[in-house]
This record gives sequence, C-alpha cells and structure tokens, in this order.
Amino acid sequence: IKIYSVAGRLIRNLEVKNQSDNFIKVDWDGRDQDGNQIANGAYLYKLIVKSTDGAFNKSVLGKLAIVR
Repeated sequence: IKIYSVAGRLIRNLEVKNQSDNFIKVDWDGRDQDGNQIANGAYLYKLIVKSTDGAFNKSVLGKLAIVR
C-alpha cells in the first residue's frame, strides 16, 4: 500500500510479503516515512496485490481522510 499526498508526494510505503490468507489486515500508525505524524486531511492510496508466482497482479486507487 502506497499513501500519497493529494499533490502526489509519497507519504508512506507499507509492504506485506508472503501472506496466504484471503484477508490481510495492514496496520498504519498515521506516520510518514520519516516517522512524523501526518496532518489531518485528504490523502490518496494505491493498493498493489501480486501473487508470489507473478500470475496475478492488480492495483486499486482510492482516497482516505485523516481526522483526529
């Protein structure tokens, strides 16, 4: 999962490898790559799913909001 600002700057890259479950939960602490807490506001995410054998590759774009 890659999280971007609305301006397109990469905020955080969350990577999970070798999961065999149909449902995977990815926790994110709301911090950027440098460990700083991000500000309230709108952000974009890109979810990328790949199979280990390379037979499946899918990506989804979406929006999220941080409100504290």
